[in-house]
Amino acid sequence: MLFEGGEKREKMNNFQNNIERNHLYARKVAQIADSRRHLRRDCGSLTYRRPKKKARKAHSARERTFSRKRPLFMMLLFFVSQYFFLQSPLFQFREIKIEGNNHLESAVFEEKLSLSPSFSYWNLSPESLEESLTSLHRLEDASVSVDFPGQVNVKVSERKPSFFVAYRRDQKHWFSVDETGVVLEGQQPKSGLKFLLPHPIKGGTKVRPKDMQVVRFFEDHVDGPLGKQIRAINISNTRQVSLKVLIHKRPVWVRLGRPERLEYKLFLLSELLGQLAKEKVEIKSIDLRYSAPVVKMMPPKS
Repeated sequence: MLFEGGEKREKMNNFQNNIERNHLYARKVAQIADSRRHLRRDCGSLTYRRPKKKARKAHSARERTFSRKRPLFMMLLFFVSQYFFLQSPLFQFREIKIEGNNHLESAVFEEKLSLSPSFSYWNLSPESLEESLTSLHRLEDASVSVDFPGQVNVKVSERKPSFFVAYRRDQKHWFSVDETGVVLEGQQPKSGLKFLLPHPIKGGTKVRPKDMQVVRFFEDHVDGPLGKQIRAINISNTRQVSLKVLIHKRPVWVRLGRPERLEYKLFLLSELLGQLAKEKVEIKSIDLRYSAPVVKMMPPKS
């Protein structure tokens, strides 16, 4: 009986050992199979296949922190690179192109615009440049546009002379004036109405509104033979109007007085000049301030 019991225990131990050996062998086979997954059988031969790499996990706290801040770092790096790219010489101011300018020099525009090579395409403001140019009294309007990468286009329209003015005590220096009354520049008149004003004239200033009323009246009503005979129109401090008229090739002053009923006075002067043209007499002055015209003759030559 004892012999039979010992034999049974030995068989049980052998059975357990066989199970453990089989279990270890199965684990070893599984490990070998797992390590050779990158090998595949193709037409009876083994072909190499690169194993897939598993994503590496951050093991330290520093690596985990950098991984979380990586998108922010990349965004910051992008903006910094864009800043230096946009400030590169590619976008710097290069030249000015001007259209419509006939009287002003290019240096005047460059001085007013105050542009230097340090200016870039991104900090050029067309509105502020237009405001700077319209301060030039010679220009009526100005438009500015900026073309990529650094060209400034300027298109201007100049004021056109409408009549001429001079200081009554300095009739050697005449200035052209546009239709709005802006004094433009010194210019010797060849044609057009000429007005003598009681105050000094300076470019960039404006003719007084009351004087402009007189100017507009004569621009609208003086034409034909009378307009050809008028050499100058004088306006005094008290707004007394007088004309320098050419009679028999000799200048004669005609007093019109205050700017009232000027249309009637001009009609009367035209009729009077028509009659005087037929007479060979020298006229000293004509006064139309009264109800009846007063004509003064030159004394006869002895």
